[in-house]
Amino acid sequence: MKKKTIWIIVLIVLVIAASGGTYYFVNHNHSQVIETKTVKQTKPKKKVIPKKKNISIVAVGDSLTQGVGDSKDVGGGYVTRLTKKVQAKYKVKTQSHNYGVSGDTSQQIMARIKSDNKMHQDLPKADIITVTVGGNDFMHLLQRKGLDLTAGNIADEQVQFDKRLTKLLTDLRNYNETAPIYLIGIYNPFSIYLNNVKNAKTAFINWNKGSAKVAGTFNKVYFVDINNLYQPKGIMKKIKKTGSNPYLYTKDHFHPNGVGYDMMTDKVFEKVNGTTKEWLYK
Repeated sequence: MKKKTIWIIVLIVLVIAASGGTYYFVNHNHSQVIETKTVKQTKPKKKVIPKKKNISIVAVGDSLTQGVGDSKDVGGGYVTRLTKKVQAKYKVKTQSHNYGVSGDTSQQIMARIKSDNKMHQDLPKADIITVTVGGNDFMHLLQRKGLDLTAGNIADEQVQFDKRLTKLLTDLRNYNETAPIYLIGIYNPFSIYLNNVKNAKTAFINWNKGSAKVAGTFNKVYFVDINNLYQPKGIMKKIKKTGSNPYLYTKDHFHPNGVGYDMMTDKVFEKVNGTTKEWLYK
């Protein structure tokens, strides 16, 4: 009788212990689930940086900025197209101020930056600044040297041009310290029409490398390389057949036509689109 009583007591103790363990296990896990859910619900939200309501583009430079050679139905070269692309892509009101003057060399552009009061008003307000310079510096060299032009002449001129370019970018930064500047290099139609100049293609590559190096010494100045833009594969066959480059203005074989400006704009917009943190947000 005593043994039976002892076994009953042991059995009761085991049942109570098992029940207590089960209760602890269920409630302990339940509290962990609740705790986990609470952590997920209190996860901090990602901070949203507001966009600007208006974007101002100031374009400084030569005939490429002015838009010489562009088709009449569009006009304004890459500047008009870039303005429309920025507005359409980012849904923000965008305006541009075009300070391109056909024929201007780097020295003449610097003179205008110094003396143009309207530019002095627009530059400090710019969110984006674009620059085309260098093509006329080269053309003046060509006029001086003519058929005697060599790759060495181009290299010497490049050294002097880099000094002027440094001064030009410094002048722009004096009016606006924060806006990104997109420096558009010179493109190369010359090796097509100047086959007599030995190593001309290499000379132009080096010229643009020099400009890119100068750009790299400034904060938020981005170089846009368009050197080979109008010389895609197979272009020489088309030129021999038609006598002209299909991307260039037929009246001078130098400036882009409407299609050429479309291509230039795409290259500039590629840089602008990749650096939105520099100009789009407050």
